Amino acid sequence: MAQARTTMFAVASAALLAGAVLTGCGGSPAQAGCSGSDLPTVAGAPGTDPVISVPNGSPGGALRVCTLAAGAGPVVGHNDFVVFHVEGKVWAGDREVVDSYTNQQPQGLALSTAMPAWRQLAGQRIGSRVLMVVPPKDGFGTQGDPQANIMGSDTLVFVFDLLGTVGDRTTASGTTQPYHPTAGQPTVRDGSAGPTITVPGKATPPAALTTTVLRRGNGRPITNGQTVIVQYTGVVWRTGKVFDSSWARGFPEAFQLGAGQVLAGWEQGLGGRTVGSRLLLTVPPALGYGTQGDAPDVQADDTLVFVIDIVDAVTAPR
Repeated sequence: MAQARTTMFAVASAALLAGAVLTGCGGSPAQAGCSGSDLPTVAGAPGTDPVISVPNGSPGGALRVCTLAAGAGPVVGHNDFVVFHVEGKVWAGDREVVDSYTNQQPQGLALSTAMPAWRQLAGQRIGSRVLMVVPPKDGFGTQGDPQANIMGSDTLVFVFDLLGTVGDRTTASGTTQPYHPTAGQPTVRDGSAGPTITVPGKATPPAALTTTVLRRGNGRPITNGQTVIVQYTGVVWRTGKVFDSSWARGFPEAFQLGAGQVLAGWEQGLGGRTVGSRLLLTVPPALGYGTQGDAPDVQADDTLVFVIDIVDAVTAPR
């Protein structure tokens, strides 16, 4: 999701990370066939920008998923939200199509929304470096993706460094803190589909950013440069209606703190808070969407209310 909505991060290639592609790929990662002169070579240590060399000749028609370096972290689940660095090329012409290493901005993606080949990251461990050779049937299919300049006949080559993973329904794990709202403050009720925010009718919203800790996390404070994974719900104070929710979408979102990828109210309200915390933020227009609003739900000068769970924060190698 882009900042133009509420928050989320700017992806290295929106087309590649969109995940709306063709046929699935059954079976487990294809470690067989991960040797030979017909396989791309990758230079560089895990975590550093890889140098991918594509060999001459045909790539063949099989999906190949090869663990170049095995990590020791948690195992990625089939429905997890994964944070990773990725570099990708088209086999023919050795042409780059995605690279998150150059600008040092890791990407985040729910595997359930990924292209079929990328779903084979399930079963890998965090800390691993993984090479994929992806034929069209396991990538963008015969239609390709014009936005990314990928033809329907293109085989793609990707290298991933897996940095972090959380379950699709992960929530803040911290200790519940007392919250006794006054008549003019929002109330928050837990539910199976995430928290429900109720804005007091006819109450005047606060003029300044307010932050209330609903659950206090036991993790480390999040800092600028980290990729932060969150669950959240946002409502408009004026209407009391939800205008955005990761819980409603069914998976978390991620952004890089301090990179201007989220609303200023998020930057100020979340910075320094600990992983595992749940926060209630009331964001005035100057720290939200300001005088331009965000049609159709957020009008000019609307105050916003968020409940945000900080479920993880990943520091990428540099």
